[in-house]
Amino acid sequence: MGTDLEEIKNRLNIVDVLGEYLRLTKTGTNYRALCPFHNEKSPSFMISEDKQIWHCFGCQKGGDIFSFVMEIEGLEFRDALKQLAEKAGVELKKVAPGTVEKKNRTLEILELATKFYEIQLWKGAGKEKIVNYLKERGLTEESIKLFRLGYAPNGWRNMLEFLTKRGYDILEIEKTGLLVRKDEMQTANVKFYDRFRDRIIFPISDYSGKVLGYSARVAPGGDESQAKYVNSPETEVYHKSKALYGIDKAKSEIKQKDFALLVEGNMDVIAASQAGIKNVVAVSGTALTPTQLDTLKRYTKNLKMLFDMDAAGEAATKKSIKLALEKNITVQIVELPFGKDAADVAKNNPEKLRQAIEKAKSAMEYLYDKAFSSFDRSRAEGKKKISEALLEMVASLSSEVEKSHWIKKLAQGLDISEQALTAELKKAKLVSRISASVRTQAVASVPIDDRQKIDILLEELAGLVLVSGVIWEELSEKNEYHSYFSRLELLGIMLSRGMELDFDFNNLLSVLSREQKLYAEKLFFRKKFRLGLKNTLEEVLPEEFPKEFGEILAELKKEIKKTKLLQITKDLELAEKNGDQAALKFLRGEFEKILTE
Repeated sequence: MGTDLEEIKNRLNIVDVLGEYLRLTKTGTNYRALCPFHNEKSPSFMISEDKQIWHCFGCQKGGDIFSFVMEIEGLEFRDALKQLAEKAGVELKKVAPGTVEKKNRTLEILELATKFYEIQLWKGAGKEKIVNYLKERGLTEESIKLFRLGYAPNGWRNMLEFLTKRGYDILEIEKTGLLVRKDEMQTANVKFYDRFRDRIIFPISDYSGKVLGYSARVAPGGDESQAKYVNSPETEVYHKSKALYGIDKAKSEIKQKDFALLVEGNMDVIAASQAGIKNVVAVSGTALTPTQLDTLKRYTKNLKMLFDMDAAGEAATKKSIKLALEKNITVQIVELPFGKDAADVAKNNPEKLRQAIEKAKSAMEYLYDKAFSSFDRSRAEGKKKISEALLEMVASLSSEVEKSHWIKKLAQGLDISEQALTAELKKAKLVSRISASVRTQAVASVPIDDRQKIDILLEELAGLVLVSGVIWEELSEKNEYHSYFSRLELLGIMLSRGMELDFDFNNLLSVLSREQKLYAEKLFFRKKFRLGLKNTLEEVLPEEFPKEFGEILAELKKEIKKTKLLQITKDLELAEKNGDQAALKFLRGEFEKILTE
């Protein structure tokens, strides 16, 4: 019996599903449309009805019906699954016991722990001191309850005993991040103790409100020698690089207002929300990450940043702007009229906070003003520092029109030629591209132009194999080259498992990881379509594939022989150095033989 995913895919045609969102035009056996995920005038969004996948040649996004609905609706996978299951008339099966039992137990424990902390705040040890402190910070009871703030009382085993008495095993409690293992602790042979003690608890939830972890602030009058904030460690459900504090409360408002307000801390989120700004989130215990930006892009492509204006806040703002611009997100910066953070302004004058958000400057305007006020433009050194600070950001802009605008404005401001700045911009672009490549850990460890020709040819060959089962089968029989083909992991999988998968693209997708799937789909579309004379995408005819296959194979054979020649050359040098006459004779014979071939 198939899985829910297979059943849904069997019942729904990708053309029908995507046709509800896009105006599709049939082209051969496929369909094309204007991409909904980036602005374009010529359609570069293609759908393969045969393979039931889609790909945009403009923004490089692609996938199946699930990835499309997730992207366009801003949904997590489970919600997209439910939506498509309903459309397909598929009743989702109850998960078999034990399949996700461990994860569910973790979430169950975290939910129970959150209730424990809430009770301790309102009825236990924190009911006076902590509640009064939060109110003094400007929070209302309604806001405190909405964000489920709590209190972890002093003591080493409060949470541990609370949960073990309710039947949870100490090792599964440890996996939630609520406990700390201390093997060397000798007191009564205790090996575990509560991570959070005498701290205000801020639960961190996923988009649906499930508690994944905590940010815990030292209580007023508590042990100030300890860290002000302690966060949950990485667990099976909590990942700092993915978490956005307040996303469950903010997601609908972000979509409705079409922008997200990104602030620095948990208190800022609650205070802004209380002031009527509901589309607000914060990073939790980490700098802004590409993954967090991908989450926000599901709901909006517009971001307003409001970070502390101290040195650390300035540095965080600059890094965050660069990351967002690289993700093609429109960024504005909110400058506060007074106070050190959003929570301060929201407490003293909520209207001033709303006005500041409305008057937010574009990120480039903000950085331009900042650079010119920080350095002396009349001096050569000052001009250099201003241009360095701004060109790095200009290089991150996706719009050539915007780049041109800022080059012109910067040239006028510094009283230097646009040509000089354009030359510097090329350097900045190179630095930006290299650093982005390192950050994203791309499939190729070096830019494509620096790869060996053999690797580029193997990628082209993999594309051909993906679009033609006949070529796949033919290639799998060429055993003498398999050791070279396996240099490309995807090609290695296809050749070793071709017969088992019946040389079928869809069967292949079922055994690949998510990353491999996306890579295979990208190669498939790249080989299936090409840019025509009128700058439009056109489908490559199947009868053209055998000729290209022969050409790629011939080039590959040449490259393999070149590789062998290089190795023999090195071996000859070594044999000559060692005076090994027998080796020299043999190697020279091999060299001549390959050269003749």
